[in-house]
Amino acid sequence: MTQEHDPFAGAAWPKQQCPSEEVAARIHNICASAHQPVRLVTVGARIASSIALSGLLFGVLLTFGWQRHPPTRAIALALIGALIWGILQASVILVGFGRRSGKRVHRVWRWVMVLTISTAFLLYLTLTSDSILPLRHFLSDSTAIRHTLACGIHALLFGAMAIALLFVVWRKSDPFSPRLSGAVSGLAGGLVGSVALDMVCPHLEAWHLWIGHGLTLVMLVAFGWYAGRRWLAP
Repeated sequence: MTQEHDPFAGAAWPKQQCPSEEVAARIHNICASAHQPVRLVTVGARIASSIALSGLLFGVLLTFGWQRHPPTRAIALALIGALIWGILQASVILVGFGRRSGKRVHRVWRWVMVLTISTAFLLYLTLTSDSILPLRHFLSDSTAIRHTLACGIHALLFGAMAIALLFVVWRKSDPFSPRLSGAVSGLAGGLVGSVALDMVCPHLEAWHLWIGHGLTLVMLVAFGWYAGRRWLAP
C-alpha cells in the first residue's frame, strides 16, 4: 500500500495576522462601549417630565388661543375648567404610568380609566353645548362644517404633539402592555389638545363639539393604541 505524497508537508504554517493598532483600538472602543453603565431614568423623573411638558404645551396653546379668541364665558369659570381638566390629565399619567412596567395598576382598571374619561369628556361637551341642530341641518351648513373641520384638525395636531412628547419620555419602557400604555398616552395627549381647544372655541353647537372636539379625542386614543407597540415596547 503506497502512501500519497503531501505537497504541503514541508510548508511553513502561516503566521497569525493581527489587525493594526488603529483597527484594534476601534474594535476595543466598540466592544467596551456596550458595557458602559447606563444611567436609568426613574419612573418619578418620567412622571414629572410628562406632567411638566404636557402642562407647558397646554398653557402655551391656551394663551395663544385666548389671545385670538378671548373666552366668551366668565374667565374665572374658564380657568377653573382648565384647572380641573389639567388635574385630570395629570391623574391619567399618574395612574397609567405611576409604577414600573409590570407593577402598574391592573390593565383592566387602566382600560376602564381610558374609556370612562373619554366618555366623561363627551358628556362634558354635551352639557356645555348651547344648542343641538338636526343632523341634516348641520350637514347642510357649509360654515358649520368648515368650523368643525378647522377645530378637528387643530385638535388632532395639538394632541399629536402632546402624544409625541409622551412617547419620547416613555419610549421603550413597557414590554408587557405597550398598546395599553399607548392608549393612555393617546388619552393624556388628546386631552391637552381637545381641552385647550374647547376653552377657546366660540362655537357651542353640539354636533360641532361632538365631531370637532370629542371624536378627535377618540381618534387620538386609537392612534396611541396603534403606535404604542412600535414606540413603547423595547
